[in-house]
Amino acid sequence: MWISSRFFVIFLLLHLDTTCSEPFEAHLRGPGFVMEPPGRVEFSNSSGGWLDCSASGSPQPTVDWVHADGSAVTEIHGVRRVLRNGTLVLMPFAAAAYHQDVHNTIYRCIASNSVGRIVSRDVQVRAVVAQAYKVDVEVLSAARGCTAILRCVVPTFVKELVRVVSWVHEPAIYIYPSLQGDGKFHLLPTGELLIHNLQESDESQSFRCRSMHRLTRQVVVSSPTRLRINSHRGIISPSVVEHTAHVQVSQDEGAVLLCVAQGCPSPEYSWFTHNGAGPLPVLSGPRVRLLGPILAIEAVTGEDSGVYKCTAGNVGGEASAELRLTVATPIQVEISPNVLSVHMGGTAEFRCLVTSNGSPVGMQNILWYKDGRQLPSSGRVEDTLVVPRVSRENRGMYQCVVRRPEGDTFQATAELQLGDAPPVLLYSFIEQTLQPGPAVSLKCSAAGNPTPQISWTLDGFPLPSNGRFMIGQYITVHGDVISHVNISHVMVEDGGEYACIAENRAGRVQHAARLNIYGLPYIRLIPKVTAVSGETLNLKCPVAGYPIEEIHWERGGRELPDDIRQRVQPDGSLTISPVQKNSDSGVYTCWARNKQGHSARRSGEVTVIVPPSIEPFAFQEGLAEGMRTRTVCGVSRGDAPLKLIWLKDGDPLPDLLGANVTMLDQYSSLLSIPSLSATHSGEYTCVAKNPAAEIKYTALLQVKVPPRWIVEPVDANVERNRHIMLHCQAQGVPTPSIVWKKATGSKSGEYEEVRERPFTKLLGNGSLLLQHVKEDREGFYLCQANNGIGTGIGKVIQLKVNSSPYFSSTSRSVMVKKGDTALLQCAVSGDKPINIVWMRSGKNTLNPSTNYKISVKQEATPDGVSAELQIRTVDATDSGPYFCRASNLYGNDQQLVQLQVQEPPLPPSVLEAAMISSRSVNIKWQPKTLGTGDVTKYIVEFREADRSLPPALFVEQWQQMEVKDPPHFNAMIENLKPATRYAFRVIAEGSAGRSAPSQELVVRTEPQRPAGPPLSLSARPLSSTELLISWVAPLPELRHGDIQGYNVGYKLSSSGNTAYNFTSVSGDGDGGNGELLLSGLAKFARYTVVVQAFNQVGPGPLSEPTAAQTMEDVPSRPPEDVRCAALSSQSLQVSWQPPPIYHTNGLLQGYKLIFEPIIDDIQPSKDEVESRKTTALTMVLTGLRKYTNYSIQVLAHTRMGDGAVSKPLFCHSEEDVPEAPADIKVVSSSSQSLYISWLPPTEPNGVITKFSLYTRVVNGREELNNEKRSLPSQQAYYEAKGLHPHMEYQFWVTASTRVGEGKSSRVSSQITTNRVPARIISFGGAVVRPWRSTVTLPCTAVGKPKREWFKSDVALRQGGMHNSQLLDSGDLIISSLQLADGGNYSCQVDNGIGTDRLTHVLMVQVPPTAPTLYITSATSSSILMHWKCGFTGNAPITGYTLFYRRANGNTDEMQLSRHASSHELKGLVCGSPYQIYLSAQNKVGTSPTSTILHVRTQGHSPGHPASTALLAPNSTSLMVRLHSWPDNGCPLLYFVLQYRAVTDDPESEWVLVSNALKPQRRVVVNNLQPSTLYQLRMEAHNVAGLSQADFSFVTLTKDGDPPPPEIIHRGHRGQTTVIFANINLLIPTIAAISGMLCTIIMVIVCYRHMLKNAQPPAEQSNIQKESLENRANSEAAQRERYYATIHKVSMQNNDKIPETSEDISPYATFQLSEAGGNMSQPHHGGPANTLLHSFMYHERALAEGCSSPPPAASKNRRRHSRKTEPESEESESDQDQLTSSRTESSNQHEGKIKHSIIYHGAQSSTSSDLSPMSEQKSLPRRGRSRYHHQQYQFSTNTTPRHHNSNKMNNNTTSNTNTTATNTTATPSTSSNSNKILSPRGGNLKSISSTFKSQDSIQCHIPTLVKSPSISTQQQKQFHKQQLQSSSNSQHSSSNPNSSSLKQQQPLLITPKLHQLEANGQELLGLDGIGNSPLVACMPPSSQFRPIPHKSIMPAHEPPHHHNHQQPHPQQQQQQHPGTLLNPSTAMLSSKFFTAPTLPK
Repeated sequence: MWISSRFFVIFLLLHLDTTCSEPFEAHLRGPGFVMEPPGRVEFSNSSGGWLDCSASGSPQPTVDWVHADGSAVTEIHGVRRVLRNGTLVLMPFAAAAYHQDVHNTIYRCIASNSVGRIVSRDVQVRAVVAQAYKVDVEVLSAARGCTAILRCVVPTFVKELVRVVSWVHEPAIYIYPSLQGDGKFHLLPTGELLIHNLQESDESQSFRCRSMHRLTRQVVVSSPTRLRINSHRGIISPSVVEHTAHVQVSQDEGAVLLCVAQGCPSPEYSWFTHNGAGPLPVLSGPRVRLLGPILAIEAVTGEDSGVYKCTAGNVGGEASAELRLTVATPIQVEISPNVLSVHMGGTAEFRCLVTSNGSPVGMQNILWYKDGRQLPSSGRVEDTLVVPRVSRENRGMYQCVVRRPEGDTFQATAELQLGDAPPVLLYSFIEQTLQPGPAVSLKCSAAGNPTPQISWTLDGFPLPSNGRFMIGQYITVHGDVISHVNISHVMVEDGGEYACIAENRAGRVQHAARLNIYGLPYIRLIPKVTAVSGETLNLKCPVAGYPIEEIHWERGGRELPDDIRQRVQPDGSLTISPVQKNSDSGVYTCWARNKQGHSARRSGEVTVIVPPSIEPFAFQEGLAEGMRTRTVCGVSRGDAPLKLIWLKDGDPLPDLLGANVTMLDQYSSLLSIPSLSATHSGEYTCVAKNPAAEIKYTALLQVKVPPRWIVEPVDANVERNRHIMLHCQAQGVPTPSIVWKKATGSKSGEYEEVRERPFTKLLGNGSLLLQHVKEDREGFYLCQANNGIGTGIGKVIQLKVNSSPYFSSTSRSVMVKKGDTALLQCAVSGDKPINIVWMRSGKNTLNPSTNYKISVKQEATPDGVSAELQIRTVDATDSGPYFCRASNLYGNDQQLVQLQVQEPPLPPSVLEAAMISSRSVNIKWQPKTLGTGDVTKYIVEFREADRSLPPALFVEQWQQMEVKDPPHFNAMIENLKPATRYAFRVIAEGSAGRSAPSQELVVRTEPQRPAGPPLSLSARPLSSTELLISWVAPLPELRHGDIQGYNVGYKLSSSGNTAYNFTSVSGDGDGGNGELLLSGLAKFARYTVVVQAFNQVGPGPLSEPTAAQTMEDVPSRPPEDVRCAALSSQSLQVSWQPPPIYHTNGLLQGYKLIFEPIIDDIQPSKDEVESRKTTALTMVLTGLRKYTNYSIQVLAHTRMGDGAVSKPLFCHSEEDVPEAPADIKVVSSSSQSLYISWLPPTEPNGVITKFSLYTRVVNGREELNNEKRSLPSQQAYYEAKGLHPHMEYQFWVTASTRVGEGKSSRVSSQITTNRVPARIISFGGAVVRPWRSTVTLPCTAVGKPKREWFKSDVALRQGGMHNSQLLDSGDLIISSLQLADGGNYSCQVDNGIGTDRLTHVLMVQVPPTAPTLYITSATSSSILMHWKCGFTGNAPITGYTLFYRRANGNTDEMQLSRHASSHELKGLVCGSPYQIYLSAQNKVGTSPTSTILHVRTQGHSPGHPASTALLAPNSTSLMVRLHSWPDNGCPLLYFVLQYRAVTDDPESEWVLVSNALKPQRRVVVNNLQPSTLYQLRMEAHNVAGLSQADFSFVTLTKDGDPPPPEIIHRGHRGQTTVIFANINLLIPTIAAISGMLCTIIMVIVCYRHMLKNAQPPAEQSNIQKESLENRANSEAAQRERYYATIHKVSMQNNDKIPETSEDISPYATFQLSEAGGNMSQPHHGGPANTLLHSFMYHERALAEGCSSPPPAASKNRRRHSRKTEPESEESESDQDQLTSSRTESSNQHEGKIKHSIIYHGAQSSTSSDLSPMSEQKSLPRRGRSRYHHQQYQFSTNTTPRHHNSNKMNNNTTSNTNTTATNTTATPSTSSNSNKILSPRGGNLKSISSTFKSQDSIQCHIPTLVKSPSISTQQQKQFHKQQLQSSSNSQHSSSNPNSSSLKQQQPLLITPKLHQLEANGQELLGLDGIGNSPLVACMPPSSQFRPIPHKSIMPAHEPPHHHNHQQPHPQQQQQQHPGTLLNPSTAMLSSKFFTAPTLPK
């Protein structure tokens, strides 16, 4: 802890270093005015007034107010208040409350703190009681052609407050003041109206004067006045009848001097100025205008001041008048210096600088104040204040106050700080004796001014600088300095005498004491010491250790002292006094010894320096201006280096001084001044300094100047009780003294000196300030200035005092009862004559001649006049203020007499809210102007304005608040509830009782932030990235306004961040429940959620946080750092690291390793992709192919499934010995040679390095020879020559890798012979080549044979194939290979001795055919698809390319894996059509694209809500619940809302509420009329489209009651009219009804036609029966094989996979064609849409490298209800729709269709794989038609029909109204079918025999809708082709399909399934083969759900949309079996299908 304090001490030391050099109390600052009150404040009694005063300082000053006599201003309740911020408030008051000592007096503001006090200027406060006045017009007529003057006569009691604003020239011409006039009329700024050039016509004109009261702003207009023209005859000399003797204006204002003379003829005017030596004529200029009797000067300056003379003359003579213009210029006052620090005993001097516009202003009346008290005039010389011998009492605040003759004052402040208080030690340390080790702290405390600096020494030297010493000091708040020395671990060498020295510029003080540490003697290092010659040197021996016996000093080997000047003190210090330079410089040695004899010694050097000494010098006396002077500063002694400088008044010599400084030599300097002036006076100092000392010598130079005037005094006039400043300023050297004297008698009599006394101030600048001048101050005054140079100067002036009227008594109140006589009196003093006028309310003059109730008396008194006003029979109307207005030539005054007639008050009026907040309302009111009576208080009543309460309870609810005496007209009602309606009323109470309540005021308090949080907060996960947040609104009493929404904040619970991410949810204002779906969250993460409600003010508090965790998901990142190492030729070790923890998205269940070999595509793909699971981070793969490159991928999986797969890692297994060579041949090539050839091993297991050929010669059973021969790896043949004839040779071959030699081939033997038979030494087998390449098929033979080539047993001749060539060597070369070139090629040789044959199997690799694409399901933003590849082109598929585009959009493509068989497109637009197609790639090329599928994402344009759920009308408003509008799966974007009143005029205008209304919970439509029928039209828009609906509603009555029944009935009638008037609804309705009727008629006709043509033969029934019986025995086995293929799917709602055939609902597949003109149809013959649904079936891949067909999505099936169950039809599960929105008419038609046929196409929806989406998503059930399954025991007969396929193509493209048409597949279609889910074919009637022991089941067969686009002729043609096809197929009795065309009878079916083989492909059917006409039966309870289907084309054929030739109708029928109408999703008006019918 001590160490930490050391750092604190260091900080304090640094702080002290920056502050201790400042003056004492440097942190204190005296007060200074920030805002000084103005010199004059006037206000009316109704408004009140306030005086602002604020000051700054340190500490912060306090502000007080005092009267003129210095007494404190106190608060008077209701009249005067002093606010805490220093403002003095004079409150509005009634006339009776007028107090002259309050409302007409002088105030001063005083600011004070601990430094001092300052006082503001005098503030003259004058309150004016508003009273009526009347304005008259005085006309000064003139002769014709002259100028007339109209003067506005204002009563004297308001004259100062009233100014003339304009004159009205009747009837309505306004004349305004100006400097120039318009030539005829000129309104002067003083108010006079001049009318020039009078004519007779001017007599008929009248004028009125308009005046304004500047406080009350009241405008008073005089009565009209006419002019008179004087008639003069003869010559009349001019006479000045009107002139302005004195004009006083401010600088930059305009001045008008008026001089009007009358005479005949009209006089001419001349103007002169007397400001110079003589009169000078005034000439017109830019600022000066001569306008006859007017001299106008714009923007006057001080130079314009002076006396002007106007002269008017004519032939009769001339007259003149003098006018004085005074210009008041603003002045600025400051004191220099404003802060002065003076040593104690020194002299302080302040100078008051008065300037105007930057120039000095002389002869000002200056007063000096000290701490708010005026100083006596003895210390003042002109504008300078000198304070000699400064002591502590002199420090404080000084003020210079300048008062101008105009009466306004200005002041400045300065602060005198005390300096040079020598330090005093307040605390010091003591001597201590210690053992080594402990810590020691030494402390000193000192005070002084300036703040002293404390330093420390040890034995006279600085403290050692090591880490154990720490020095610190700080200053207390009282200015004391405290310093510490802390020694952390005291040691022996730390002992010695410690001294603390406190020093400032005023002095120095020291304290020393020893610190003794026990130990041996030790002397510290003695630093070099510099001594000053002549001073005393004290050397301390820095010895440590204790105790010390003796200390000695030596010098030069001699012990000291050896001189009388030297002395060794008892403490061991050496003192030398005085020091001599020559004898005392040198090395001194100190040694110390203890009692035990231990000693120590140390030496140090001493140098001596001689300080400088200046010879005295002086300036000669009597120097005057213009003379020269010089003086020399010489240094008599002192060591170099020396520096000499000159100072003037303590500062360096300024350059402008003109003084020259010359260095005569190194020790003397010459100062010369060539020409003296007053500025040279001052103190001149010579400074000489060297390293020893700095010496100064000062001499005074004074240049004598006699006094002369700066401001010469002038005569002055002053009104009584006003202030006046008599200016008198002179300058000279020495500064002249100003003395004022006053004559005791006449001007030439005796004078006595004027001394300082109250209201008489002698200012420092010489001005004399006379305050509150009375008559005794009148007389002659003499100002004298003298400085001893010459005789001095003086001036006598005269002061005149004009006494305006004044009242001796204060205002009073007279209280009279109603009906009595009121007597009002007033006594006024002042110069006579005095005019008395009585006024009522300051406005109306009371005249007894016009008011019979009053009488006026007036008597003269010695001091003035006494007046009396009597009012008889007073009533309430007589109450109010009365003014006694007195005026004379010098001013006016008035006295207020308040008359009160007691009467009960009237209720207040104009009740209004001045301020409304959330919990308070400030209301104000106005008292009734007539008969208010004596109101003692007001009572404010208030209550909550709740209309739901009965009126009887209102009285009890009122709460009261009293506003007591004195009554205010406002009140603050607090503690209210936010956002609540309140009613207020006010009652006045007086002495006579209470008034009636005022009218009620209803206001609503402002809202506040909600005070309560939302309730019942819950968070529920919906997915791995979504949380559903729900809550309940805060309690109603805590909402404090309309809840506008909620802020939902969420954050990760595991993050250290305390901040939430907020999302706003808009509310509905009624505080309903809310919820928000948070999406895009981290997977499997725990979140903390809070909610806060907000209203229009802001958000409320946060709710208690709740936590929820998102669901698990599959890992989004693959495992990292996947590595692989080969362990052996058949094993690999794979290791990896887990995915990043933030991307596991759940609890890892383990890892899956996916690997496959990368093999040559020529080899058949025997290895499938394998996967293995593990929970470890490493796995060893065994049983692999030797020396094979493997592709390895790793994924992590959670409970939710497999995560992302890592990038493929390729790893090669090790080499191994190869397998045996595949084959070997040995043939005889001659009698002594054999030719051996062989094939390399099929499994080389490495790189073949060589072949080893083994030869063995056998003679019988004896082995004669054995030979091994090594051959290169590229050689596969060998000819052994030089063999023995007729010997048996055996050969075998082995292959070798770098690992070793492999297995041997079979042993082949051959006997050499002379006859060489024909033999082929080449090998046959499979040959794989890409198309368009060239292949060579070898056929090398021996025996010179004849060769023949065959292709599939057909002989090939030279030139027989256009792209083949037979070489002489026997090889066959085929170039430009095509797919048709593939096959078996055989080469046969024969030479008569022998024959041989070789076969090559050629496979040509071509690009694959187009895959078949299925759409499994679709959501609002995604589409799930599966596909089945076609012919692979004899090469593995390398990948797929998926193409998709939105309608009218750009095509996007996506690359997919070769293993993929399904994909989910995500991020799609809701409710939008898309075109999707797919292509496949292999190594040769890319396939054509698949059929373009047209799919629409789920969601439609908005639906239509019920009007009762949507609308809630009120009396004048309608609430629209927008949240009830169904969005049909696509979020709503905006609404268009308009309405109109339903009137007889059908063309009434629609009122648009909004055309872009954002989705919200509700919106209110206002400004409706009660009991009115309205029509509302709304449009709802989303991305899928818009829907429009019209609604009718009736507003409630004005009282909120239901509207009259006739309006409601009219609304019901109006709805029908509105619907049929809307053509947008009418046309689709008519079209839909017509289409439905046509469809019904066509179905009936087709049905009868089929019945007529059905003639089934009887023999077909027998054949069918036999076929059924033959297959009955194998039915169980077939069923087992079938169900073994079912992929178990996790079903929702606990659905189970059916385990028996009776549980299966075999769904049909169907194909959709997209409707609408905006959807381009494909240009091929096939259907456009393929949708795939329902069960998944396993099957093997149809071709190598192809993925399986897609699975169907699992679906939770809902059982169909009867039509009588409307709830089930409109349940929530049916809201999601796949198809587009439909019109109302199409929905109605569709709901009546009964579908009775189910067709299953040529290919079922089977798959071996299941995507995640198929497990979780189901086909949407939106927009299902309301149809019913008809239950049949035998099917409906339907005649087969046929039509031209080409027309079908065109119809599907151009005519979108095609319904399902029927085609029957011919037997040839069986070659193209893959796997078919079908009913049993053949004679269906005979099936009934199998149901004898079983219950019959009913087939749900939806009715097929007939296509209106197929003509009857087309139907007959198709039927005819069907019969022909049937007869041609009867050649095989085993094919029951051939009988199905003839036997078409009613049937009962049991769904017994068979699995058949047709052309190598599996068929799933119901006792039939794949191409039978199909029927799907299901249990009655099962729900019909169709499966989309698309047949696959032959692999070797390109897609049809690439073939520009139209195929044959029969081919087209074969390739495109057709489409079935999906009853659950198809729309009659927009979806059209083709499908074959079911033969009966």
